[in-house]
Amino acid sequence: MNTKLLKQKILDLAIRGKLTQQLKSDGTAKDLLTQISDERRETKDERKGTRSKKSGVILSEAQSAKSKDLGQIIPLDKSEAPFEIPANWEWVRLPDVCSIPITDGTHQTPTYSNKEEGIPFLSAKDVTTQKIVWDKIKYITKSLHEELCLRIAPQRNDILLAKNGTTGVAALVETDIVFDIYVTLAVLRPRKIINPKFLLYFVNGPVAKAQFDASLKGVGVPNLHLSEINKVILPLPPLAEQQRIVEKIQEAFVEIDSIENNKELLKTHIKQTRQKILDLAIHGKLVPQNKTDEPASVLLERITRDNPHYEKLTDIPFEIPDSWAWVKLGTVCKVFGRIGFRGYTKKDLVEKGMGAISLSPSNMDGMKLFFDNCTYISWDKYYESPEIMLDEGDVVVVKTGSSYGKTALVNKLPEKTTLNPQLMVLKQIDCNHDYLNFFLNTAYFRKHFEDLVNGTAIPTFSQEKFSCKLIPLPPLAEQKRIVDRIEEIFKSLDEISLHLV
Repeated sequence: MNTKLLKQKILDLAIRGKLTQQLKSDGTAKDLLTQISDERRETKDERKGTRSKKSGVILSEAQSAKSKDLGQIIPLDKSEAPFEIPANWEWVRLPDVCSIPITDGTHQTPTYSNKEEGIPFLSAKDVTTQKIVWDKIKYITKSLHEELCLRIAPQRNDILLAKNGTTGVAALVETDIVFDIYVTLAVLRPRKIINPKFLLYFVNGPVAKAQFDASLKGVGVPNLHLSEINKVILPLPPLAEQQRIVEKIQEAFVEIDSIENNKELLKTHIKQTRQKILDLAIHGKLVPQNKTDEPASVLLERITRDNPHYEKLTDIPFEIPDSWAWVKLGTVCKVFGRIGFRGYTKKDLVEKGMGAISLSPSNMDGMKLFFDNCTYISWDKYYESPEIMLDEGDVVVVKTGSSYGKTALVNKLPEKTTLNPQLMVLKQIDCNHDYLNFFLNTAYFRKHFEDLVNGTAIPTFSQEKFSCKLIPLPPLAEQKRIVDRIEEIFKSLDEISLHLV
C-alpha cells in the first residue's frame, strides 16, 4: 500500500489551489507581498553588519551587501509559471517568504561530545522521515556551540531542509531545545505572516521536489546548493487560505495514517477522492476557464436550432462559470432502451457466432465495459431494435435491478452488440462522451437516481424522467481539458489501488 503516493497527491492538489475554496474575504497574496516588502525595508538598516534582533544572525559582508537590494518584492510573471493557480495567489521565490537568508550549518566536521555535557547536533539523516528524530543524534561541546550559533541558531518554527544525501526532505522545528546543525541541513525561517506548516508542506511536496531534483549537483552523493534552493519558486496564497490548506492537509493525513493498515477503508478514501475530483469538475473548479473557448451557449444554440420545443432553463441547481450552460440531458443526447421484457426470454440466448452480444449489468464495472462471459441474442432479435445497436462513443446505463445507475462508455466493440432490457443507451451525444460519462457518476447526479426509481419490487427508472434531468455544460474545449485532468488524477489513484491486495 503506497500511502506516500496518496499524500503526495494531496500536497499536489493543495499547492495548486484545488484542495480549498478561495474566499474574497481573504484578500490577495499581493497584499501579503506588500506587507513583506514593508517589513524588509524596515529591517534593512538594522540588518547591515549587526546582529539582527529578529533572526539572531550576524550577516557576513556579502550578506550585508545583498541586504541593500531588499525592498519591494515583485511577483513572478504568471504566464511563465509551470501551472495555473487561483487569481488571488502569486508566484514568488523561496527567499521571499523567509525572514533571514537561507543558511546551512557548519562546513567543518566538529569534535563530538557526550549527551550529558553536550549540545544536540543535527544532520540530514535526522530529518529523513519529515520529522526530527532525536533518538540517534550526536552532540558537540558547549564552546563549539557558542561559535556555531553565530552562523545560524535554529529556533521553533524553522524548517530544516536536507541538502545532502536524501535531499529535499524537510522537518519543522517544534521545540525550544537549543541545537546546532551540520552543512547537510539548511534553515528556512518563515516570516511571521507566512504559515510555517504551509511552507513545510510545500517543501515536502512534488512541486518543490521536481525543482530540487532538477538542480542536484555532484556525482555520487546528491547535493543541493544554497544557490539552487534560492531559485525555487512557489505559489503563495493569502494567509487565511494558507491556514485552511494546512488544516485540510492535516485532516487528510490523519485519515491516511489511521487507515494505513486497513485496506478496505483506503479503498473508501480513494473512492471519496474520486468523487471530490468529479465534484470539482462539474462546478468548474478542476481546470481554469479559457476566454478563447467558444461559450456553451453557442454550442447549445447549434444543438437546439431545429428544436422548436426547447425552453431556456431558469431554475438551476448551483452556480457555474459564465461560459457554461445548464441543459436537460435529453438536449445533448437521445436515450433508448428495450421496452420491458416483451419478446425477450432465455430462449433467445444463443451461442457465439449465431447472434450478437447482449450486454447485461454484469459486463460493466468501473465505468468500463468488459466482454468476458457474454451472452448472445439471435440475429433477428438484434435487427429488431436498431436504435439500441451499440456504437463506439455511446454511454450505457443500468436502468433496473440492484445496480441501477451504473454507467460505462463504449470504446471498442469486439462484435455487433446490443442491450438486454436492464440497460439503456445514450446516443447522438452533442458533448464530450467522457465528460457525460463522468457527470453521470458524480455524487450530485447519482442522488437523482433515487428520485428516478419507480416504487416497484424491482427498482426501475423512467427513461423520460432521466432525459429531463439537468447537466452543467462547459464549452467543448473545456470539457476536453476536464476529461484529461480527471483521467490524469484517476490514473494516479488507480496506481495506488494496485497496491491493495
